[in-house]
Amino acid sequence: MIDERHDNLPMTTTVAVLAVRRPAALGYLAAIAAVLITGVYPALTRLSVTTTLTPADLLLFRLGVSGLLFAPFLFVHAREIPKADWLSGLPLSFLHGWGMAGCVVFGLRYAPASHAAALGPGAIAAWIALIGFIAYGVRVHMRRLAGISIIVAGVGLILGASYGGLSVATAMIGDVMFLMASAFGASYLVYIQQRRLNPVLAAALVCVASAMIVVPWHYAFAASAIATAPLREILWQLLLQGVLVGCLAFFALNYATLTIGSQTVGVLSALVPIIGAVCSLLIARDSISYLEWTAITVISAGVAVASLPGARTRRSRH
Repeated sequence: MIDERHDNLPMTTTVAVLAVRRPAALGYLAAIAAVLITGVYPALTRLSVTTTLTPADLLLFRLGVSGLLFAPFLFVHAREIPKADWLSGLPLSFLHGWGMAGCVVFGLRYAPASHAAALGPGAIAAWIALIGFIAYGVRVHMRRLAGISIIVAGVGLILGASYGGLSVATAMIGDVMFLMASAFGASYLVYIQQRRLNPVLAAALVCVASAMIVVPWHYAFAASAIATAPLREILWQLLLQGVLVGCLAFFALNYATLTIGSQTVGVLSALVPIIGAVCSLLIARDSISYLEWTAITVISAGVAVASLPGARTRRSRH
């Protein structure tokens, strides 16, 4: 899990202050809110990109709005932010901003929302372990390794279902994009863990830098359906993509981690693939085969096992 000691920046974040002053019950509510937003998001996004708006439009809403909301934070703390952190904003924006979000949003045109929820949030623990070991020599506790093995088995089942055409013919394309997004997100999390980068600062840098890239790209090159889309759909997606996913889910996740601990949040996050599958079925009207249901359940079980107490990482001595 991610190291909670983000102390390289001399600022006290609103999230940390609230976490100290509020009871654990609010931490659980924040974790549940983050899980629900993360689980419902793929289905609502797939419904929109297959009926009304383009993936580029939703990417603009996601990063343009969140960048606008985080910009005041960077302005207020500009003098406190080290030069190295400013320079890290552009590569981090690819790993956790326009690169990762782009893979998910564009991938949802090809594969079911249930696959996005399982291969994205579900597979990220396995990527974190792999990237941490290769890049930093971080070894994994046996219990967490068992959970990761279960996750990998579930990922294999989903890929097998896509290869066999059990959902949609183009599902494998989307699956690859979801796995890429998960790998990008894991690289970002490992980086800020090793650097002990303030999480609010990292999110602000990612969103603002991403907005500076996506907004002009959308205006000059992207296909858009904003001009013909219903106003209600535009306003709803602005709220969902930019506010709920881009900002609220982030703050809720960090608040919950500081209040009730990263392992408890990890166990609750095992619900994301299940919630994502149910929403995929009910909202996006995706079909889900028995093999896919089995794979999603396996991944959820793996995430829960990998997050159990005692499943902590340790650094290799070599």
